[in-house]
Amino acid sequence: MGGMARAAIAARRGFTLGQVVVEFRGETAVLSGPSSGAPAADLEPTIEALRAHVRFDEHGRYRPLSGARTMPGNWRISLHESLAEAAIDAIYPQALLHQEQAARGTLRIVTFGEMVGRQRGRYRVAGDLGAAGRERAREVLCGHCVRTPVWAGGTAEERDIPCPEPCSVMVALAREAALWQEDSPRAASPDSTVPFADFSTPGNEVREAYLARTPAEVPGG
Repeated sequence: MGGMARAAIAARRGFTLGQVVVEFRGETAVLSGPSSGAPAADLEPTIEALRAHVRFDEHGRYRPLSGARTMPGNWRISLHESLAEAAIDAIYPQALLHQEQAARGTLRIVTFGEMVGRQRGRYRVAGDLGAAGRERAREVLCGHCVRTPVWAGGTAEERDIPCPEPCSVMVALAREAALWQEDSPRAASPDSTVPFADFSTPGNEVREAYLARTPAEVPGG
């Protein structure tokens, strides 16, 4: 038994994965990003061009979280059908592998506690984040992501992309949130020019979403 996306590619059957729509036309695989209704721009038909295009969002910010719902929109790329899997891997690294492992029951799950227990140096403090703070971090960060956090007990359906362990961006957010438990910062208006993972800067969208969910009497968690 394999993953949904790989099975669809093998059968040359169209499907949607995350924010990407995949269609097959003859021997060509056509991948399209999220659409706002504007005409789609055709990318250079190479995996390298695709990878470079989805690396930054529409504000020009680097996308450290490949599954973040900040993918630039209104683009498409036409590739030989043999490159369909490579194209998906360029957009969502390991998504096909994790789908297949989940379908086979071999996906290895790493919990938040296990992940932060491995941390050393400046990220070791991430383990001090309380249970409520961890849940808020999951809500605001994973809520921005197309992957399903099975590491937190989530259930991934066949068409979902399972996420088996907290990513480095989650650990970075947990570190900042743990520090906020001792010294709660003031909230600020979200600023789309602040880098996605710059959680220490006021206006960062994830930071402000986290602070907005934090009860005043419980600064960090």
